[in-house]
Amino acid sequence: MAHPCRDGAHGIGLRRRARRACGPRYRALVSDWPPVPLRWPARALTDGVVVLDRMRTRDAPAIVDAIDDEILRWLPLPAAYSRADALAFLEWQRDCAELGVGLTFAVREAPSGPFAGSAGLHFRGGPGVVEIGYWIAPGARGRGLATAATRLLARHAASTWAPRRVEILVQPANLVSCRVAERAGAIYEGIRRAGIEHRGEARDVAVYAYTAADLA
Repeated sequence: MAHPCRDGAHGIGLRRRARRACGPRYRALVSDWPPVPLRWPARALTDGVVVLDRMRTRDAPAIVDAIDDEILRWLPLPAAYSRADALAFLEWQRDCAELGVGLTFAVREAPSGPFAGSAGLHFRGGPGVVEIGYWIAPGARGRGLATAATRLLARHAASTWAPRRVEILVQPANLVSCRVAERAGAIYEGIRRAGIEHRGEARDVAVYAYTAADLA
């Protein structure tokens, strides 16, 4: 999984932590990038393979079911993931859009189809930089959904905000997510030492990126 919630703001108390971690101080750091509040697309994003739209309350049971040991290995989520955590995740998404921190989408295989994963655009790398994060539910893995979602989000970011860079940050040992980034056409740039904090510990990350020229 690429890191859609590397700051650990996921679970009970997300709204409070999101505002504290990503509120006025965050806005001061990044000036007017991006425009606030962020807007979800008027229509679902799709390329014929994957559909990306807003998560709904009805997705909460499927979100809970999706959090398995593989996801917990890479993302700082509660081990005993509950419906309350899923509902807080949905609230966190609304706060992040309001604050200009990011947009998180449900991954589906058809319009109004069942929840198959999460993919998002995150604005925390400084002006002109967007980060893509993704994870896929166990029953939907191996069908190219994360790769398709990554390409779709990169194109949406390019056409909507014209960033100079779109990044994907992956722990190097997470070979599946590294392959997703590679298949999506992002360019491997090397290792960023201590690039993220994971459960209170600094971790290296592999950096994959598109530039504006790559997405033109």
